[in-house]
Amino acid sequence: NLLIPYNDFLDVHFVEAVDGRQFSDEQLSKIWNQEATYKNYGRYMKGGEIGVSLSNRKCYGEMIKNNDEMALFFEDDVAFKDDVDLRKILSLLVNVLRTEKPTVVLLSGSYWFTSSKKISGTDYQLASVFEAMGAMSYMINQVAARKMLSVEKKYLADDWYNWRKNGIKVYALRPHIAGDMDLFGSVIAAGSEGWKRENLSFKNKIRAYYRGIIRRYLGSTGHWEARK
Repeated sequence: NLLIPYNDFLDVHFVEAVDGRQFSDEQLSKIWNQEATYKNYGRYMKGGEIGVSLSNRKCYGEMIKNNDEMALFFEDDVAFKDDVDLRKILSLLVNVLRTEKPTVVLLSGSYWFTSSKKISGTDYQLASVFEAMGAMSYMINQVAARKMLSVEKKYLADDWYNWRKNGIKVYALRPHIAGDMDLFGSVIAAGSEGWKRENLSFKNKIRAYYRGIIRRYLGSTGHWEARK
C-alpha cells in the first residue's frame, strides 16, 4: 500500500530479507567476521543484526546486478509523512547522488550532523552526517553500493560513522521524511546492544569516547535530528 501512490515514477523491486536469527553461532561465525566485529564493538553481533546487515548487502547486490544508477531503500513498515511531496524530494536528491563519489542520503531521523545547506526551491536542508542510527530508509548510488560490498563483513548496517570512515559520503534530509517505526519490534533492533566498551582495546576505547563526546557536543548545539 505504501508504494501504490508512487508506482508511476518508482521501479519497485522487493528483496526478501535475511533472518539471521535462524542461524546458530557456528553458522554466524562462518558467514560473518565476528572477530573483527568484536574488535569494533567489544561484542559479537547478534543474529538479528547480522540478518539486517546481510539484507542490506543483498539489496546492494541486486542494485548492481540490475545496473541501477541509484536506489531508494526502505523497510516494509516505514511510512512517509503525509504532507511530503516525495516525487519532488526524490528528484532533487537524484542530483546529489549523481556523482562519482560513493554517496548515501538518509531519509529518517536519529542522526548527528556537522553542517547543513538549504536545498534550493524547498524548505529542506541537506545535512552532513557525523553519526546516525537506523537504516530503515535511505537513497544510495551504485558507487556506494559497490564500495560497501567490498568492505569486510564486520559493521552494523547502520554504523554510518564507520561507513564514512570507509569513504562513503553520508548525508541526511532535514527535516527527515520517513515516518517513525516501532524500533523494538523491528528486526534491526533485535538483540542490539551497542558497544561494550569494557571489552575494547585501549585504542578503540579512545575512539568510542571520542565519538560520544562529539555526539554530545553536536546535540547540545542543535546539530541533532530526532527520530520523531
